[in-house]
Amino acid sequence: MTDADALAHMIRSAYRVAVFTGAGISTESGIPDFRSPGGVWSKMQPIMFQDFVASRDKRREAWTRVFDKTAGWTGAKPNAGHFAVAEMVKAGKVAAVITQNVDNLHQDSGVPEKQVIEVHGNATYAKCLNCGKRYELESPRHRWEADEDITCIF
Repeated sequence: MTDADALAHMIRSAYRVAVFTGAGISTESGIPDFRSPGGVWSKMQPIMFQDFVASRDKRREAWTRVFDKTAGWTGAKPNAGHFAVAEMVKAGKVAAVITQNVDNLHQDSGVPEKQVIEVHGNATYAKCLNCGKRYELESPRHRWEADEDITCIF
């Protein structure tokens, strides 16, 4: 029995399954991982939350990465792995998908948003740190282009 066969057997015999994913599932979609040579963090340093909150310059840098697509995770399409997970969710076998990815590809493949737990958030929208309201990314773009300090989007 191959490893794939053994995994398929375990999934079939389980009552419910939780799926955990990271960069590996999305690299086939052309999204670079973060820690490998040539990965995102070899090209830029992460911006820590406390630095983002404390520094206008760090907020500006973060928004610049969003709008110029520096990190490379926007515009990708789900791959066979995402669709396989979505099929297991649709069949009622998978209760939740827990992911480190911020690319929205699980949702794009058909996994309902309420069943995706995003450990690091989602790069396809923003939430106001003051009021918690969700905004699509184009909403604050005009303020970024005007060099405003985007602390709350309203």
